[in-house]
Amino acid sequence: MQLLDELFIDLIPRDHQPHDWQRDLGAQQECANRLIRVPTGFGKTLGVLVAWLWNRVYRQNERWPRRLVWCLPMRMLVEQTEQEARKSLNRLGLLWDGKSDHSGKVGVYLLMGGVDAGEWHLHPEHYAVLIGTQDMLLSRAMNRGYASPRARWPMEFGLLNQDCLWVMDEAQLMDVGLATSAQLQAFRKEDADSGKPLRPCCTWWMSATLQQDWLRKSPDTQTLAEGLAETRIAPEARTGNLWENVSKPFELVPFKDAKTLAKQVAQCHLDNGRGADGPTLVVANTVERAVEIAETLRSDKRIKGTDVRLVHSRFRPKERKTWRDDFLNRQACSPGTDRIVVATQVVEAGVDVSAGLLVTEVAP
Repeated sequence: MQLLDELFIDLIPRDHQPHDWQRDLGAQQECANRLIRVPTGFGKTLGVLVAWLWNRVYRQNERWPRRLVWCLPMRMLVEQTEQEARKSLNRLGLLWDGKSDHSGKVGVYLLMGGVDAGEWHLHPEHYAVLIGTQDMLLSRAMNRGYASPRARWPMEFGLLNQDCLWVMDEAQLMDVGLATSAQLQAFRKEDADSGKPLRPCCTWWMSATLQQDWLRKSPDTQTLAEGLAETRIAPEARTGNLWENVSKPFELVPFKDAKTLAKQVAQCHLDNGRGADGPTLVVANTVERAVEIAETLRSDKRIKGTDVRLVHSRFRPKERKTWRDDFLNRQACSPGTDRIVVATQVVEAGVDVSAGLLVTEVAP
């Protein structure tokens, strides 16, 4: 456990310690299907990555798969997760550069529309992290790979249904993809029970709001859902600065349109000392609503001088690359930051920021 803690310490800020649930996940001797329901801000991305690295790469535990398949519902979330994975692996000296000896190194591959996935299928014996959108990954797992040559379908089908740990991240946004992932794992479990697979293939479903009933939608998944391991933060472990002495007053206010909401956001930002406790974060349900709110805020003379930022999935990659360095990071969101960030659901994963004030639409 001490070596596992040291691995976490190499990757987290110096003033932080690994959470108990992260330690427990990494200490599992055998990889099994699992639900991970952990609140936002408790390091789900890092916890999963380190658990896999510790068992498969460092300990070379054969009961853990050698490919980590990270499946996400949005392109923006894919890009953020890829950046986090590359940064962590590079810091540990484990990132494969694509040219030198692959032994002991981890290749990172991006699978989403318009991006060259690389030749990940040519290195089945080496460690790999595949990060992609659900359409690209699930279609390959069903032998119908989108944007993939037909002759490669069987190869990708085999590689994604053997020796893989699937992580279905932000499962609440996946719609039918969630049910598909559960059915695929149910079929794999049937094969495993009959002794067919040569290597393990498991699925972890992960979300801050995950419910076990979500996996019971199909008759094929009833048995699978009943036997799942579950990772949660126990009530007695909910201590420390993220739980104690935290004041989070809540108010539910109806708004007739986006402009009215934007005016109220500006007033609340002023009332809270223009970011005295940290920036203001506004989360809208649609891109159109987010754009309208941001435009109204930028024209509001009461908050002249406030940095208003807009974040959604329709920006070009060129703009998205600068977000993390400019304002979507812990240092850029410290107390005293006079900023309002207007975003859609793209801020739900892979973004390590805190806000002094959160204004969010009620989720559909």
